[in-house]
Amino acid sequence: MMKRIFPLALVTLGILLSFAAFGQLHRGTLRATPEESGALPAQIAGLDLSSYESGEAAISEFTSMHGQEFPVTSGSIGYYGNGRITLWLAGTGNKSIAADMVSNMQARIAEGNSPFTPIDEIQNNDRKVYLLEGMGQKHYYFQSNNLVIWLASDSSTADEAIQQILEVYP
Repeated sequence: MMKRIFPLALVTLGILLSFAAFGQLHRGTLRATPEESGALPAQIAGLDLSSYESGEAAISEFTSMHGQEFPVTSGSIGYYGNGRITLWLAGTGNKSIAADMVSNMQARIAEGNSPFTPIDEIQNNDRKVYLLEGMGQKHYYFQSNNLVIWLASDSSTADEAIQQILEVYP
């Protein structure tokens, strides 16, 4: 009896592993592009992704930072080089909502009641990238399709970081 069960168990295990491998392969081919899903890059300016938050945890952090509800449908926050760079990605229902959010952010920061000082507005193709200083870092924010993106970086990596992020999120 034991001689029959062992081969059957091995065959069953092999079939299950095959289904799992096929599922992983299939899921990998369906993966959305970073600008659609809010996927975080593995590295920015030579610094590896140290930790991250996504989904409801990231959305909750956005809400707690701003003290109100935002029309955010997805979110990711990546910490690179143990905090030297932080990348926030807030996904919205569409491009128009993302554009309104960036416009509202710009207007609120311009009022002067934030820890950030506006430094410059950079034209990048058909969009504006806002540059700020504050809290010991350089900050950039902009819209990419349905995403609102905020990048915070120390001065030594800021220029390289924003160039890479603008390529990843066109």
